[in-house]
This record gives sequence, C-alpha cells and structure tokens, in this order.
Amino acid sequence: MATTEHKKVRLMSRSGGTLQPEIRPIILEYKKKKKKGEGNGGETKEKYSQGLEDIQRLEGNVMRISQKGAKALSKGIDTYEHERQQSAEEKTDGAVEDFVHNSAKAASASMKEVSDLPIDIAESLNQGSYRKILRANLRRASKIVRLWRI
Repeated sequence: MATTEHKKVRLMSRSGGTLQPEIRPIILEYKKKKKKGEGNGGETKEKYSQGLEDIQRLEGNVMRISQKGAKALSKGIDTYEHERQQSAEEKTDGAVEDFVHNSAKAASASMKEVSDLPIDIAESLNQGSYRKILRANLRRASKIVRLWRI
C-alpha cells in the first residue's frame, strides 16, 4: 500500500451516438414575459375617442352588471335542478311535492348572487363625469322651476 495510484475520474456523455469525453451542461434560457401595461399596476389603459369615453365606460359597466345577473339566474336554475333531482330520487312524485320548497331554495341562491347588483349599479353611475352631467341638468331644471314660482 505504499504506492497507490490515483487515477482521474473521466465522465463520458453520449453525443451523436458516440461517447464523448466532456460533459456539456444544458443551459435553458427563458425570455421574460411582457406584462401588459406595466406602468399602471398591471392594468391596461383603455383608449377612447374624444367625447365617447363616458358612453364606452357606461357600456362596459352595463355589460359587467348584465353578466352578474345572468350568472345569478344560472345559479338559481342549477340549484333548482339539483334540488328537484334529489327530491325525485328520494320519494315517488317527490319533484311535484317539493316544487315550492325547491323553487324557494333556487330563488334564495339566485338572490344571494344578485344582492350586489344595486351596489354595482350605484358605483357605475357614481363617477365624476356622471356627477358633472347630473349637476348641470339639475341647474337647468332649477332655473325652469324658478320661473314657475309665484
């Protein structure tokens, strides 16, 4: 044991079907994803023609409110269908007997979903531009009312 030989360990890797004496690391390069509208907190800024901004915002708000109402209706119908199926499986003529109860559950589920709609409507109308228009119309109306005073 006085003389021991140290041999270097050689790693062989397969490249093109033959063994190669060196190891080549695999380097993965990822491109960073571009975020839309990075300058304003990740939200995209909508573009409007001059004078049409109010109408387009109102249209977007109406669309969102309509979607929420449609989802609420869908949830109510799904609840009724589930409860009706359950009643029909449990007893003979169960769907007919439990119609009022199942309808009430469906209406309750639908109302839970639709309960935020008045708030959404108020928020969509409570923007600065709508308030300006409302104030201007109220001023005009008050001038007309003053003419009728005795």
